[in-house]
Amino acid sequence: MKEFKIMKTIKTIDLWTEQHENHYECFNGAFVDGFENNKIPFDEYKIIKNCNCIINVNQNDIHISNKHNAIVFYKNKMPVRLIVINKNTDVNKCIEVALNQYFKGSILKDYYDKLKIKFSEIDMKEESIFKENDDITKETDIGSCDRWKLLYNMLKGSYTESDTSYGNFASDKYEFIPNLFIKYELTTDKERFEIEHKCAFINTIKTRLIPIQEDSDLTK
Repeated sequence: MKEFKIMKTIKTIDLWTEQHENHYECFNGAFVDGFENNKIPFDEYKIIKNCNCIINVNQNDIHISNKHNAIVFYKNKMPVRLIVINKNTDVNKCIEVALNQYFKGSILKDYYDKLKIKFSEIDMKEESIFKENDDITKETDIGSCDRWKLLYNMLKGSYTESDTSYGNFASDKYEFIPNLFIKYELTTDKERFEIEHKCAFINTIKTRLIPIQEDSDLTK
């Protein structure tokens, strides 16, 4: 008899979407955000290779390809942050670059070592699922948002809630899109992520989209 796992379903999380292959700013921001003022946003992370994050969008002018690698960050064993990553990105190299960024008079890796932040890696060995006519060169820069302070910073161009230089500062004017549906679906070895968005902000030159998570504090 086949054994079925009972998985926890995650409906809202600090979600990062890699725009293009080896998008170092995305990794740099995700690995450093939240550590200001001696805070500890997570205590371990797990690299997930060869998975399928299926991303459905109801507007043809918003381009988000499916993603085939991921990193889940945990605090006290609970998922708190997720990066979904392109198939051909060198994930380990991008993490290495992120951990070697300057931080508090040293490098971020030294801070991780001090805090004893653990990591692991698994291979889901899934066959990659692609969208028809996917073109990663047309990918929209996506900044999924789940909380007010992050939204405030994102509308100024930042990728992070903390004060960093990482972001898309090409346009500082955004307009609200009331009817936009985007859903991320990802199953790992232990979790099922189902993150829905039903509205968004887009910058005037249509290069940066900030979709609002439907089950987050932003909609309550």
